[in-house]
Amino acid sequence: MTAKPPRFEFRCWPNAFDTHARRLESRLAFGDTEARTDIYLLAPGRTDLMPKLRGGTVLELKARLGVRGLLERWHPVFSDPFPLAAPSLTLLAGLFPDIDTSACASPDSLREALAGAADIRHVDKIRRKHMANGLRAEITRAECDGRAHASLAFECEDAGQLDGEIHALGLAGLANCNYGAALRDPILFGGLPS
Repeated sequence: MTAKPPRFEFRCWPNAFDTHARRLESRLAFGDTEARTDIYLLAPGRTDLMPKLRGGTVLELKARLGVRGLLERWHPVFSDPFPLAAPSLTLLAGLFPDIDTSACASPDSLREALAGAADIRHVDKIRRKHMANGLRAEITRAECDGRAHASLAFECEDAGQLDGEIHALGLAGLANCNYGAALRDPILFGGLPS
């Protein structure tokens, strides 16, 4: 099990995305564009935990520890390739008690085991990232189930630094909406599939 320290996060999906993205690009240097598909494994009734298959191959689990003003504090619990280690399987079994985690030897077998137990959402992402001085920012275009939206996101271990950046960019009036919430939101990605 590999994990990183907890961090504060802010993600918004602004209507005036292009204006906000230009302002962000004028303040921070962004790298090349990258594309990947993440597969979110949404557990019914659990908005505090966010499991996903990063790039469809590495299982990650984040736990929301709390909220501080506009910011959510998330702990990256683990990020593991397959086959999954025993501690990761134990955590997965706690989140999805009705599945046989011993049968989850690959991303495909995990998705099969979760059919009916989780809402499985494929999200195609095209994004550019900035990382410097403890701040990570990204400009992302995401598509799920034929619906596309764009977001601006920030992560930082220092809440004060992140608050300052969000206020300086004029984003403090926007809602913080993580991917799990966005995928459940009928306005953004149509809510959960039936």
